[in-house]
Amino acid sequence: MISAAVICFEIVATRISSVIFVNNHAAIILSLAILGLAMGGVFSHYRFKSIDLSDMHRIICRTTFGLGLSLLVFIVAIIRLSITDRIIYLILLFVPFFLGGIVYSQLFKFWAEYSFRLYAFDLFGAAAGSISAIFLLNYLGASNSVFFLCILIVSAGVLLSYRQIKKVLLFGLGVLLCFSAGWLILLRDADLLGPIPIGRFPEKDFYQVYPDAARTSHIMDSRWSIYGRADLVEYDDQDMVRQLFIDGAAGTQMYRFSGDVRNPDILLQNLLITQTGAIPFLFLTNDERNNMLVIGPGGGKEVLLGLLSGVEQITGVEINPDFVGIVKSHRDFNGGLYTDFPNIRIDVAEGRHYVKNCSRRYDLLVMALPSTEQLQNIDNFAVSENFLLTVEALQDYWNILTPEGRLIITVHNRWELARLLITALEAFRQQGFPIEELLNHVLIWEQDFAPTVVIRKNGFTEEQVEQMEKLQSQLPAYLPRITYFPHRLLQATDTPVNALLKQVSPNVEGLRNYLRHCPYDVSPCLDDRPYFYKIRKGIPAEYLGLLACLVFINLCIIAIPFYNLRKRSPQKTMQDLGLALLVVSCTGLGFMIVEVALFQKLILYLGSPTIALSLLLGSLLIGMGCGSYLGKRLLSDDRHKGMRIVSLLIVVSGGIVYLCCPLVLRSLMGYHQLLRSTLCFAMIAPLGFFLGIPFPGAIQILKDDFSAQIPWMYGVNGAMSVLGSILALVISMVFGFTAAFALGLFFYSIIFFFLLTLRS
Repeated sequence: MISAAVICFEIVATRISSVIFVNNHAAIILSLAILGLAMGGVFSHYRFKSIDLSDMHRIICRTTFGLGLSLLVFIVAIIRLSITDRIIYLILLFVPFFLGGIVYSQLFKFWAEYSFRLYAFDLFGAAAGSISAIFLLNYLGASNSVFFLCILIVSAGVLLSYRQIKKVLLFGLGVLLCFSAGWLILLRDADLLGPIPIGRFPEKDFYQVYPDAARTSHIMDSRWSIYGRADLVEYDDQDMVRQLFIDGAAGTQMYRFSGDVRNPDILLQNLLITQTGAIPFLFLTNDERNNMLVIGPGGGKEVLLGLLSGVEQITGVEINPDFVGIVKSHRDFNGGLYTDFPNIRIDVAEGRHYVKNCSRRYDLLVMALPSTEQLQNIDNFAVSENFLLTVEALQDYWNILTPEGRLIITVHNRWELARLLITALEAFRQQGFPIEELLNHVLIWEQDFAPTVVIRKNGFTEEQVEQMEKLQSQLPAYLPRITYFPHRLLQATDTPVNALLKQVSPNVEGLRNYLRHCPYDVSPCLDDRPYFYKIRKGIPAEYLGLLACLVFINLCIIAIPFYNLRKRSPQKTMQDLGLALLVVSCTGLGFMIVEVALFQKLILYLGSPTIALSLLLGSLLIGMGCGSYLGKRLLSDDRHKGMRIVSLLIVVSGGIVYLCCPLVLRSLMGYHQLLRSTLCFAMIAPLGFFLGIPFPGAIQILKDDFSAQIPWMYGVNGAMSVLGSILALVISMVFGFTAAFALGLFFYSIIFFFLLTLRS
């Protein structure tokens, strides 16, 4: 129960942190907070060295009640006191994990003999908690979910204390807890304390729509899900546009629309036509308006543009079901855009997966500002990866366009436009086209905010360019202008992006020179390294600082206790201690790196980050639980030999899973998601089985001579896990997720070769 509640709280805290902070801050705060599990183990190692079983039982009971209370204090303080200060928030979030670390480490210390069974149920609980988080967030919302987890942990404390509490009081507490849980379930997502505050950061679009947004804005609809908090905001000074936000960012417009396509409101037309994303529709011929696919329609602006431009069939693919639900619920305002038009279809799905599984061809594929500065995955260390703007993504889009089809993409600024164009150049190059060929397929509207690029599957002819130049000359001067025409590179105005095109157009070497000398990271974005919005070259300074901090903390956690023990322990027993220390360190690092890298591989083939992580955690944790439950038999005769075999099997099975899983899933893209998920579970579970053995095996090595050091070892394993998650992120930013996965397996191979050395 405690394990399920703690990991569920970790996931819920990810969503809460994403509302308050932007991605980098949220990831760092969560990393340091989860380090509390390790620090709790280290604290209990020093604080509770010489206690008996009855004292330990009392400590665990009190700490469990304290853990439940800390969740209550956390959520009440965040909402009622509007805590958005990083330090105070970190302290409030750190305490529950710290107390959880004390409970776990003491349980493993005093029942080391049953470490395999304990670890198995710890993992089974974690699997239940990771899956339950999805249902809790969707049903109760974030703040009420924390209340529910508080009740669950207090219930666990009551069960642990059943011998010390009078039966009448025990019965009363049980009834009260059941009543409280039932009351929360009946309330559903009605927040008891009010909304979670949105932190005031420049990346939070909620505060950027109007300079005075805090006074003039009003949240009229708010919904929680695993994707975050979706808010529909209206403004006191106008009622033409409402904004949809996810965690206070990634704003998308919902326009007032009467539903009359033939006679739309003049103000609505003026609002739409002045945006760069609308101008490309003016240059379409009749045979280019048959159908359109919008990836990430959000509030429906691009869908409305297509409808008013005469596109016959429109399909929208939106990953966030809350956005779709809100637009449908407010049909009186938007004219029933998602409900009342037979030629408009909105599907809830992940864009890349939808495209990969699509057999239809489209004249238009439209994306506008496909990003968010928030943590949109339930993995607490995910940053703003974007698989919609990679080399492989552009190639997928290319494949579903008709011969006259156009890809229309609007990004945030000139830097993103440059990176998108270079990514498109690489996509062309990989398909065997010369770089200069792309320049005949492209139209560009370059401006400081929301520049737009159009890429046509068949290149524009001279005649078509002349017609577009003539049409642009007839448009009002206040409308955004095309800044680059095909076949007109030498005559193009001297803008930053046109200068880029002139430099890279002659050959590949020109592109390489530009990438070397550009002060920003505009290198092609790949599925294996999908950080499209990483503006700085190399590793961001905040992650380097966090990595250095975690390395220092881990060195202190390992070196100081080990030095003290080495002075007073025999050399022979120190060998077992060193082996256990190596195993818990490498498993902490290796498992987290493997998990993060494997998660990225599964997103594209399972259709949703939520499904991918749920399936990955479920299969890994259940497999690990089974491995831990049965693993004692594998290590009973010769621990060193058994551990050596298990570590080798992890490396081999991990390599097979990483290579074969994408191949199998890619070949089954046309089949039902249930079949693909079942096969994926079946392929990952055996790897999980072997991953579940090393840690309890290390506890078994310690239980005879070093049982007092088990809380310390638990702390080392937890601290290394946090370090592994950040290391996976850093490695993937520079070298990709394949390299990160190989590094994760490398740590398990260290165990194998170390044990091989001991045998020889």
